Amino acid sequence: MNHVPAAYSKSAFRCVHPSCGTYAKQVWRPAYWMLPQPAQIVGLALAVCDHCGAFSVWLHQKLLFPATRTAPAPHPDAPANILGDYEEASSVLRDSPRSSAALLRLAIQKLCVEFGQPGKNLNADIGELVKQGLPIQIQRALDIVRVVGNNQVHPGTLDVRDDPEIALRLFDLVNLIVEDRIARPKQIEAMYASLPETARKQIEARDGKP
Repeated sequence: MNHVPAAYSKSAFRCVHPSCGTYAKQVWRPAYWMLPQPAQIVGLALAVCDHCGAFSVWLHQKLLFPATRTAPAPHPDAPANILGDYEEASSVLRDSPRSSAALLRLAIQKLCVEFGQPGKNLNADIGELVKQGLPIQIQRALDIVRVVGNNQVHPGTLDVRDDPEIALRLFDLVNLIVEDRIARPKQIEAMYASLPETARKQIEARDGKP
């Protein structure tokens, strides 16, 4: 979950090469024409990964090579039915943050179905989950993705075209929702099931369960 995306002039970030992917120091160097005599190429720079030695190429402060995704990987416990939307959102993030946010909104709409909601009205689904005791932090995470990913934004509202970095943060929020609502309960259930049967029966008897 500690995803540090690549960014121009940053002294350290997660290496953009898939064969590395390590959070490492980046050494920035200007690029030069060598013929007929050395001359710096305006707007072009190289960042050399201190871990693997591979370089990335940046043109006018934007990553040119390698063509890579900057979004964090989906949570390992993310349901299969949202993975396609998540991966597509990742693939278009750099070129269209707004499209990326809209796809993540669709992903959380599908997550709400996983949580037992109809999935027809995302705002209503979140409201019903709140009535069922949804933690305030997760409700806010859901609402952030819902509002930012809404294509029908109105003047004066939050729009990722004004701040593309917002779209990147939405991926972490989706993963946070999966961690809280799916991964942690699954871990707890697995640990509970590993308790001795006598201990589980005592607990169930205490709580009035058959």
